[in-house]
Amino acid sequence: MPMGSCPEEEGAAPAIPPLKAGEKYHLFVSYSSVDAAWTHGLISRLEVDHAGLKVCLHERDFMPGRNVLENMADCIHQSQKVLLVLSQDFVQSRWCLLEADLSLFGSCLEQKPVIPVLLRPCQVPLYLSHLTYLEATDGRFYHKVVQLLCTPNQRVARPLGLRSAPSLYSGKTLLTLDCINRESLPSWRVGTFSTLAVPDPLKPVLEDPEVYRHAVGILNGVQSPRSCLRYLGCRITLGIFLILLSLVSILLPLVLGLSPNQPPQRLLLITANIFFCPFFMILGINTLCWFRRFSKRKTRELDLRVGEANLLLAPHSVLMGSKTMNRLHFVYVVLGDCREAFLEAPGGEALFREALVQFSSSYACCLAHAHFPDSEDAPGAPGHLELGLCFCRFVSLQLRRQGWLRAPPV
Repeated sequence: MPMGSCPEEEGAAPAIPPLKAGEKYHLFVSYSSVDAAWTHGLISRLEVDHAGLKVCLHERDFMPGRNVLENMADCIHQSQKVLLVLSQDFVQSRWCLLEADLSLFGSCLEQKPVIPVLLRPCQVPLYLSHLTYLEATDGRFYHKVVQLLCTPNQRVARPLGLRSAPSLYSGKTLLTLDCINRESLPSWRVGTFSTLAVPDPLKPVLEDPEVYRHAVGILNGVQSPRSCLRYLGCRITLGIFLILLSLVSILLPLVLGLSPNQPPQRLLLITANIFFCPFFMILGINTLCWFRRFSKRKTRELDLRVGEANLLLAPHSVLMGSKTMNRLHFVYVVLGDCREAFLEAPGGEALFREALVQFSSSYACCLAHAHFPDSEDAPGAPGHLELGLCFCRFVSLQLRRQGWLRAPPV
């Protein structure tokens, strides 16, 4: 948000714009209880320096006995501006996020400015990430806050709507979603994800709940293994037994000994033991390593299922990614330009859909972690994403690494 000039004459104290009809507060402040001490210190200083400044704090100004949601909506409605104290505690607080939603809703309808203050580094929600925030560590932070408070609303730039500037959001992480009962879930079991409602961070971009339910339902169709080897105790017991059996096969010929008068039956037994010794040894080691192979196989199966789900989500500029069997990452990414790049090749639409199935899960994970392995080897053509690799360049890189002959144009 650009800093407007404070309406003050030279040598005069800055003036807070007077309240208009229907306004009760100059500022509504939303913050986490963890950040209450810092927030109260800022508000106290503002109220001391600016007599008559009216600030709404929920614990002081909400009407007792009234519904919290009604209190929030009315206080935001009656305020000139909204100040959000951003921290990881704020982002994780359900009430704070709801207040942020209401404030942006009020911004769009009533053209009220939102002032985000970054108190501590955090993952800023998508619907706030397009706003330029003030940093609490800035030496001129307090002056900038006062400057904004003194600027009439009509002179402060309005927040941009989500769909009006999609490139500004492309590549942003929306949500990390854990499966149900993740804490008590065994490592071998494929997680089940809730489809009851669209999570709040996805609602600004994914308006149809049926699309979300269908997409997540595809993942819930992945079955957990039913073999007894899924239990660690069974794998260890069977693996040790097979390894011991192979050792017996090695020692048995030494115990029986080889002599010229040895009967043919004993010689046959010794030969069989020598033959089966490496077999039992390899089988025992494979049994102990079964879970690793299973995890890779199941992870790949889940990747393909996520890719199928992304065929539904991609038109809404949302992609899912999964590196484990019990956690999903949702990212907002605009794929229109990448899709056009695929369409330049024969059968481009089919290529684009196949690329989504094969690579969209790993691409979404790279976006969520802001890490693209071997990105320096990516094709040199300009990409369609400001930070990181765009989808078509990511696919090209994966095809080169895997040695495929045909790659989509970039």
